[in-house]
Formats: sequence, structure tokens, C-alpha cells
Amino acid sequence: MSLVLSGCAPQGLFYWGDYESSLYERYVDNNSQHTDAYLRDTITAAEQHQRRVPPGVYADYGFLLYTRGDKARAIAYFQKERTLYPESTALMNKLIEKIQQQEKTPEPNSETAVLPTQQRAAP
Repeated sequence: MSLVLSGCAPQGLFYWGDYESSLYERYVDNNSQHTDAYLRDTITAAEQHQRRVPPGVYADYGFLLYTRGDKARAIAYFQKERTLYPESTALMNKLIEKIQQQEKTPEPNSETAVLPTQQRAAP
């Protein structure tokens, strides 16, 4: 009888996959090699099984993308986090704004930039 009932047991609210293992490896073992794969696999599996991605996973993956210089995809994942978890709106908006400000601020051109230790010669 327990076999029949266990087949009807509800699945968890979220699909965690190996996310917890990835956090442990990244922060306790200082091993960030597999972080990208763990996060992608957790997101992909949750979406394939039509289950909710756990809170923070989209944001975590977005931040990983940002640290690698993929700002457009980082923003997309921050937006996913914000949509799925409205309580994250303030933080996600702040992160998105920060990235957008960085994109608007031109990088100093090596030809025209003056280092603090340099002074321009008087004409």
C-alpha cells in the first residue's frame, strides 16, 4: 500500500538538482570549476521537468555570467530572477542598473587618458 501512496506524493516545490553541492564546492572547498555546469544543469533540468528554479539560482548564474564579462546574458538572468521572485526586485534592479551604467560609461582611451601621476604639459 505504501508503494501506491508514495507514487502520488507531491514533488518538492523547487528543483534543486546539484545546486547545494555546487555551493559547498565553491565556498567551502574553494572549487569554482564546476559552478557553471552545476548552475546550468540545475536550471535546464528544472525547466525540462516543468518545476520551479529555486530562489537565487537565476541570480547566481547571472552574477557568474557578469564576472565573465557576459553582461547581456547576466541582465537576462537577473530579469528572470526578478520575474519569478518579485521579492528580489530591488536587488535585481540595482544589479541591472549597475551593469547598464557601466555600459554607458566609456572606458578611458589610452591615448587621451591621463594617469594620476602624469601631468599634461602646458601649451
